[in-house]
Amino acid sequence: MGIMKLFGKEKNNKKTPEMEAGYRPAPEWWPDLTQYRKAMLLHNITFDEIDTMLREYAEISSDEISIECDFLYTCLPDDTSWIYLEFPDFEGVPHYVNFWDYQNILDWLSQKSDKEFCLAIPKDQKNPLFFSMVDRKNPRRDSCVGIYADRDFYFEIPGNLFEWGPVPTSPFDFVSYLKGTFSFDTQWIPKVSQCEWSKTQVTLSVPKSF
Repeated sequence: MGIMKLFGKEKNNKKTPEMEAGYRPAPEWWPDLTQYRKAMLLHNITFDEIDTMLREYAEISSDEISIECDFLYTCLPDDTSWIYLEFPDFEGVPHYVNFWDYQNILDWLSQKSDKEFCLAIPKDQKNPLFFSMVDRKNPRRDSCVGIYADRDFYFEIPGNLFEWGPVPTSPFDFVSYLKGTFSFDTQWIPKVSQCEWSKTQVTLSVPKSF
């Protein structure tokens, strides 16, 4: 399967000054996930809870651009305690606005799940995987940590602050990390193509830019 080949070979050692540890790039230089299949994996949360939480999130959003969004989700057939949620692209807004909501909605849904993470898979396998999870060590629960292009990062949602972390000593092993931290098997993901999907359609308000 293509996805498993990607998990096995993801590696990007390209260094730029903008990716030095502690560097805080402007939003324009946050990871651009436009050409990615953006997923959220949520554990021990029901379809009804997802539907309710997404509608509540839409009700409190109040920015300049209104976008009608379809959120599709299904249980993983190998372990139905995990839900796979497809995160839509927002057309007509900068990629960093989409990125911000991708992380914020993960944090929002984490109120009902006991484990959760984002995994974005590029359409072009030459590009790196993207992974993030809610920073549950943060008592305010308003930040995420993750890895992109073999680089750790920290993202503070209310402050719109993206910061590159230390340089890892070796390429990040997605398969082992997800297995050890979440008891999640990446081989489950391709099987979502065989599943029936539920949908929540909401209208979100998003900013033109930050």
